[in-house]
Amino acid sequence: MLPVPGATGALRRSGRPSVSNTLDDFARTAADHLGPNTFCSITQSDGGRIRQVASNDPRAAACDRVEVDEGHGPCIEAMGKLSSVLVDDIAADDRWPTWRRAALANGFDAVLALPAYVDEGRVVAVNLYSETGADWPVERIVALDVYVQEVAASMAGPGPVAG
Repeated sequence: MLPVPGATGALRRSGRPSVSNTLDDFARTAADHLGPNTFCSITQSDGGRIRQVASNDPRAAACDRVEVDEGHGPCIEAMGKLSSVLVDDIAADDRWPTWRRAALANGFDAVLALPAYVDEGRVVAVNLYSETGADWPVERIVALDVYVQEVAASMAGPGPVAG
């Protein structure tokens, strides 16, 4: 089991980990869990307001910001359906042309989006970008999906405060 970030991370005056610190920690851990050449960006929908909130790589963050600006892409689709989205060949997938161009321009060829329900009106999703294809081991994807759900649960209710 992966450690849930924020449990020992930086604390705000309230004594609770901030959401931004928790998500920054998670982005670093998530990408490392799937191996080299994997990069992570996190997007959140809060009452319909969608924003890119954390990343371990500026290229992954830029791709997610294109999704936010365009209003569609794999991460946004995953949040809307509360179901994972795998694009194992970005060059061959034409569902989101603006995002596709950004992902390819940033050197990515595969992406996996994993969503999680936080609480009423709030969903978080993790985009995992790869430079070397979608050859992630299934058992690591399953473990990471469980981890995403645990992080979302840690964000719910009186947990971390916005920071």
